[in-house]
Amino acid sequence: MNQNVRAKIVNLVPYKVSETNYRWTLNANESPINLFDQWQDEILSELKKESINLYPSANCDTLRKLLATYNSCSPENIVCGNGSDEIIKMVAEVFVDSKDKVVIPTPTFSEYFTSVAIVGGEVIEVPSKADFTFDIEEIILQANQNKAKLIFLCVPNNPTGLALTDSEIARIIHDTQSIIAIDEAYFEFYGKTSASVALENERVIVMRTLSKAFGVAGIRLGYAIASPGMIDLIQRVRMPYNISALTQAVARVAVRNIEQMRSITQTMIEQRNRIVYQLSALPIEVFDSHTNFILYRSDRYVQLMEAFEGASIGVRSYPNSPLLKNCIRISLGTVEANDAVIAVFKEVYQDV
Repeated sequence: MNQNVRAKIVNLVPYKVSETNYRWTLNANESPINLFDQWQDEILSELKKESINLYPSANCDTLRKLLATYNSCSPENIVCGNGSDEIIKMVAEVFVDSKDKVVIPTPTFSEYFTSVAIVGGEVIEVPSKADFTFDIEEIILQANQNKAKLIFLCVPNNPTGLALTDSEIARIIHDTQSIIAIDEAYFEFYGKTSASVALENERVIVMRTLSKAFGVAGIRLGYAIASPGMIDLIQRVRMPYNISALTQAVARVAVRNIEQMRSITQTMIEQRNRIVYQLSALPIEVFDSHTNFILYRSDRYVQLMEAFEGASIGVRSYPNSPLLKNCIRISLGTVEANDAVIAVFKEVYQDV
């Protein structure tokens, strides 16, 4: 069978997710709050509007109107995907042919690499600086030298939590001819967006998700904001009926509960600040975060990983990434979970 498989696929490594049951799972940047009980009447009301024997709304019309209102744009500026992963995949399908070059600053979200590989593109990696800030000059240089079709920018970046400034993004757009795909999965924790730029500039597309601040990762709903021309191109490769009726129903409820989302997000930001303050006296690197996670770097990495495992706390490590050597990414959790994380750090560094 393998002789019939495309070479790019043979070399791909499947995305693997830990299935270990921890007391606190803080390795996937999910919301720690399950809102189903609070929303169940609203969800049931929405589900009753659906006929599950029929295909769902092909273009997510009602949901797109709600998302457009939230983002101060028109429904024609929105396209929905089965998670932002599908948006990433469709962007690659639209713009990247075999052997085309794509610039990706690293370390960053692995799905950019997978989507480019599947369509046969070639990734030009631009390593970040020692403090994990993106090397803007090198991104521009590599894009222009290689005539890159596409540049992926994760703002704020996963797994570092750092964010490009508006002026840095503007420079990359102005000084290259590439399509600029800006992943704003953590926008609600950051508060700054390039959506207005994407509405005006046909080379720019902003990608979002309901999996983080909105707290509905289980329904898999992502969306993109862009000019009508860009949206039309994405629509050409989107599979028919790609968003189920059930997903659309729950997503509508989530987007209608904007104020609740904002309140929870503010609480998470306060928790993030509390953790950073509590750990400030310890000799570990705590990277500035504009997301719902924090990246740490420690020379006691092995001891920390053993301690987190012993405390039944699932965290994210990067043993195969030289750039992220000795780094641990930990999602924000409940107050109890965050206290447990702080306790592990203080236990490992109790001799300091």
